[in-house]
Amino acid sequence: MGRAVARLDRPGPHGSAAEVTTMPAALRRFLAHPRPPVLLGAVGAVAAVRALRGPVRRRDAVTAAVCLGVQPFVEWGVHRGLLHARPGGRLGSIGYQLAGYGHEQHHRDPTNLDTMFLRPREVTAGAAAGVAVAALAPPAAGTVAVCFGLGALAYDWTHFLIHTGIRPSGRYYRRVWHGHRLHHYRNERYWLGVTSPIADVVLRTSPTRDEVPVSPTALGASALVARNDRGERTDRPGRPGRRGRDVRTAGAAGTTGPRARGSYPPV
Repeated sequence: MGRAVARLDRPGPHGSAAEVTTMPAALRRFLAHPRPPVLLGAVGAVAAVRALRGPVRRRDAVTAAVCLGVQPFVEWGVHRGLLHARPGGRLGSIGYQLAGYGHEQHHRDPTNLDTMFLRPREVTAGAAAGVAVAALAPPAAGTVAVCFGLGALAYDWTHFLIHTGIRPSGRYYRRVWHGHRLHHYRNERYWLGVTSPIADVVLRTSPTRDEVPVSPTALGASALVARNDRGERTDRPGRPGRRGRDVRTAGAAGTTGPRARGSYPPV
């Protein structure tokens, strides 16, 4: 089983999201990457099993509405508690091994497509659970499984789109775009929503840009260490870097750090 899942996750390099500058190109790049199609197939499988259980009724519509309202808080909780889990203590170490380490690599190089999407290992496990729920539990529970799958798909697509070179348009999307850029380049303890800012507003993790300091780990989950070919450190957090600028402050302006590939417009 492990080998079969590994075949779904072809090794990279898969390039940089910053290379994408148009919406058609974004869709093509999203579908060409080995990971998103696995998620699409998983959501489709759960939806197909739910459809076999009977027609959509009023209870399903109510269930979907509740899921839509809860989803921003689920996303916020997973992002803070699991994706930003740190080693230390049993729960922290488990979370770090499951998802924290991989997300740490994403923070080191935010536009790198090798570390951006949900991995097939987690997707197939979630799909198996979703199919079981859709097949064996009451139909409304299957609707919940479909909604969570759609939420994961919305997260993966929106997250990818934010890291492309496409300029945001529309008030709502520009807000989530701006918030996620600040999450990477200002302080990773804030702006945890990706598809919606609602949970950040309610839970008070959506301050204005200058209300919070630049965190030492902004632009890199391990304190922005840049090294030369001999392994010697060439800059330190909070000190002038190789180009004579404070790498932490530079990150706050929306530029990339020593480990990042793409270049961003200012946030």
